[in-house]
Amino acid sequence: MGLDSTGSSPVFPIMITNKRSYFLNQLKLGSTNRKFFFDAEITTDVKPLANLLQDLNVIRRFYKLNREKNIYRVYPTYSKFRYSSRTITTYARVRGRIRLTVHSLRLLDINAVHSHFIIETSRGVMTQKDAIRQNLGGLLLLIID
Repeated sequence: MGLDSTGSSPVFPIMITNKRSYFLNQLKLGSTNRKFFFDAEITTDVKPLANLLQDLNVIRRFYKLNREKNIYRVYPTYSKFRYSSRTITTYARVRGRIRLTVHSLRLLDINAVHSHFIIETSRGVMTQKDAIRQNLGGLLLLIID
């Protein structure tokens, strides 16, 4: 069973095999169900995203469970003052990805002050503020409200 040119499985054509989207969906499910932790596979492509989410206080901490495999235990952050966790909207998909220019990032930064837009650029994964500072555009991965 191989992958086709879009990165999806021929048996399940809508299933995305992107490791970032798998991790983000695990994070959304864990945060929605208010689990104290969940286990997820974090590869070298996903680790910068996990570090960025830890810097943004979406993830409290994560650590490796097994030396041979890339299985990590991830602890989402919850607040005792806010019953609902932060809203995470993922846009990491194979088809129909949203490309944002520097100009559109500046407009989003002005209009959505309290939101964080996570962008995949040529220099890695970063927030919209870092992308504006470095004058870079990129692909939208997720929005944190």
